[in-house]
Amino acid sequence: MNNLLYIHRKKIPFIGVFLFILGVMLAYLKWGIEPQETIAGVLCGLGLSLTIIGFGIKKP
Repeated sequence: MNNLLYIHRKKIPFIGVFLFILGVMLAYLKWGIEPQETIAGVLCGLGLSLTIIGFGIKKP
């Protein structure tokens, strides 16, 4: 698993930022509609955590 993450260490933060921005846009556009707000929150959390993990990957 560590080798897989290390091989794709430059793509992971970009995917995380993309998911975070997608979640923010969805939350802004669907303000007040309950299922979409929950999905937007999950996307923001997932994107932020992937970004942090991507920047914190060390060489195995």
